[in-house]
Amino acid sequence: MIAGDIDMAGGPILEDAMLAREAELTAAGGGDVILDLSDVHFIDSSGLRTLLAATRRAAGRGGSLELRWIGPEIIRLFEITGTMAQFTIASRRD
Repeated sequence: MIAGDIDMAGGPILEDAMLAREAELTAAGGGDVILDLSDVHFIDSSGLRTLLAATRRAAGRGGSLELRWIGPEIIRLFEITGTMAQFTIASRRD
């Protein structure tokens, strides 16, 4: 689970954690990454870039990045930026 904002401050922390997890998955032969965003209420452009890069890396190794429990404010960001189709969204919250 991720908590807080994914922005200029939190984005690099998330990026480092995701790169470490992706290395573990690659060493184990692959797999998908699932992010619980139920406690995320704000993503800025740097955070969006972090998520898009993780999606591309997952696809490159034959896996996926699945986003769960996304709030309406994050859905709206994806709609405004035209990036909704680039994500696998498993569930939403109200």
